[in-house]
Amino acid sequence: MTTRGQPKRPASRPKQPGGGEHKRPAKAPPGAARALRGLRQAPATVREKLPLLRPGVLRRGSEPTVEGLTPEAALHASSNFRKGVLNGVVFTMIEALIAPSLVLAWYINGLGAPNALVGLLPAILAGGWFLPQMFVASRVQGRPYMKAFYRNVGIARALFMAVLAVLTVVFAAQPVVLLVVFFAFFTLYSFSAGISGIPWYEMISKTISPRRRGTFFGLRNFWGGLVALGVAAPVGAIMSEQIGLAFPYNFALIFGLTAAAVLVGVYAWSSIHEPAAATTAKPMSVRQLFRRGREAFRTDRDYRSFMVARVLISLAAIADPFYVVYAKNVLGAPAATVGLYLGASSVASLLSNFFWSPLSDRASNRTVMTMTVLATALVPLTAVAISLFVGQVDNTFLFTSFTLVFVLGGLAVGASRIVNNNMLLTVAPPAELATYVGFLNTVLGVVIFVPVLGGLLTDLVGYEPLFLTSVGLAGLSLIAATKMSTRRPV
Repeated sequence: MTTRGQPKRPASRPKQPGGGEHKRPAKAPPGAARALRGLRQAPATVREKLPLLRPGVLRRGSEPTVEGLTPEAALHASSNFRKGVLNGVVFTMIEALIAPSLVLAWYINGLGAPNALVGLLPAILAGGWFLPQMFVASRVQGRPYMKAFYRNVGIARALFMAVLAVLTVVFAAQPVVLLVVFFAFFTLYSFSAGISGIPWYEMISKTISPRRRGTFFGLRNFWGGLVALGVAAPVGAIMSEQIGLAFPYNFALIFGLTAAAVLVGVYAWSSIHEPAAATTAKPMSVRQLFRRGREAFRTDRDYRSFMVARVLISLAAIADPFYVVYAKNVLGAPAATVGLYLGASSVASLLSNFFWSPLSDRASNRTVMTMTVLATALVPLTAVAISLFVGQVDNTFLFTSFTLVFVLGGLAVGASRIVNNNMLLTVAPPAELATYVGFLNTVLGVVIFVPVLGGLLTDLVGYEPLFLTSVGLAGLSLIAATKMSTRRPV
């Protein structure tokens, strides 16, 4: 009962079973609420194109939640997704600018490099990516944040390529010195990429929903493929000296453009909102990481089968840098043909995303890996088939038909970009991601140098036996891929 003139007292709050007062749910911060409303009010066409905005992915509540992510990561999921795609677009373009099996193989062949050094190019790039990762894992495992580490190494990566561009101009008249300078800075560039690898994986695992990673890598490759297709003609014009820059000054321009692009790509990924790691494993020494990696190889069936398949498919790449050299030296392809090959590879990789991306999101590990290996095996098989007509058909027709090798190579590259990254994130336990990634990539970093023997094999027995060796190794990889489980991304 209240006295007239006195304000009514608010009704007492209901008691909780334990005797305490019932508390209202805390309101989301104003920025969070605005971000969530923006996501929910996006047009239907946008929500359908962006997987993270599809109905059912964002759930209503005091905090937005995207499946597989922490609330903090879910709040910034859309922005992080777009920045990650931009990062992938830029680095896919960079792969076209300095493609080891096309652009760089042509470059060092023009400097008089033997076939053994041509075979070393993809080995350095891949080995630089793989080899440092176990040592990096021992430094970063257990850290809650990775962004600063990634950014600093990325800046160094751009610096190495910029210095290479300058030194290419300085030593333009000395091809032997230029070869030494190129291999020195290309190696530094490649290893700096590998040092940033595990932080990059860790950032993806915290910011991209597991069920959307196939789409994420697919969009990176799709838009990256469009950009790579756009640069194919300019790269061909630069290499064929159509813009007024003679060899090797034209390649100095390519290296300078690459350095600028690296800075853009690193900035895009460094500007994401990185949440703290939800779970972290105890930091371990390199020896302990190796021991744990061997144990995972013995006990985890999918990890073991995936590793064996990846090792064999890496060995099957023994012929990759020699397709363009074969076209040049045996089929008589002119320099401008590199633009055709690069464009064909980019288009194929671009279109393949419509197949590989949904497959990676929905199909089982076994299906995805088996299809990837089959796509890879078709590349050397086609080269062998075309080589059978040398001397019987006009060379112009043959080096034009040889474009099919690069079309199939683009399909295989599209598969590997999506499947290799997404599969590893699917197989590895989140808390041990650094261990799983570091151990696998260190093993790959060792075997990746075996294809250097491809140059020696070519000098001894020719190109065709090299292509057949690649087919055989891909067949062995197929057997390993069929041992994987039918588990799907969760």
